Amino acid sequence: MSTFAVFYRPDLGELAEAVKREFNAVDLSCGVGFSHVLILGGDGTLLEAIRRFPCIFDSVVVHLGLGRVNFYRSAEVPMPPREAITRIISNDYKVVDLATLEAGGCTALNEVSFFRREHGRLLSFKILTEEGEIAGRADGVIVSTPHGTSGYVVSTYGPIVDYRADVVVVSFVAPFTLFLRPLVLSSRRVEVEVGEEAVMACDGREGGVGRRFVVERGKRRLRLAVFGEFNFLNRVMERLRSL
Repeated sequence: MSTFAVFYRPDLGELAEAVKREFNAVDLSCGVGFSHVLILGGDGTLLEAIRRFPCIFDSVVVHLGLGRVNFYRSAEVPMPPREAITRIISNDYKVVDLATLEAGGCTALNEVSFFRREHGRLLSFKILTEEGEIAGRADGVIVSTPHGTSGYVVSTYGPIVDYRADVVVVSFVAPFTLFLRPLVLSSRRVEVEVGEEAVMACDGREGGVGRRFVVERGKRRLRLAVFGEFNFLNRVMERLRSL
């Protein structure tokens, strides 16, 4: 039996209340059992839900695509909640599994990034992986999931990687020397050591300060409900146009 929780952007509160009344849904909370989570908003709303309620990974996520950036939406176009719930109840959907990263107690769907705490100066770093190590200086370092590469990594001229690839991508923000190029790695673990205190950001939210960080492939994956086809390249192009 399908049961629903709702997480929503504040300005969509009226719509959320209507969904809760009609379908006996509840607000997203890790103390309540449910099979599906409806995201009323865009990708930013989804990332906020992941940050605040890690139990979201235990359910299937239905992203209705009601934001400005909707790369992770469940349908090719925004879908009314009633239609989405009807199709879920009828089992008229499939599930796409999306990789995550874990670092410092946070779980990232897109990327984990590192910067000097003192702005305006380069970050000196060493990156250690199962494939070896590399050192250099740059404004920042980004460790990304495959599907996350169509976001922040794009600004570093990094590759856009198929979401099904079993890899992580390491890229560099404004590297000091041109030999530093984006890396596509099969490593399960990436260690970042820095010469001075740095800030770690997890999907854009500050997640800690230190001189040594460990980024690992996430044990949990986001289970995204998809109605129809998950056309990755179409989504990538739409996301790039929205940046």
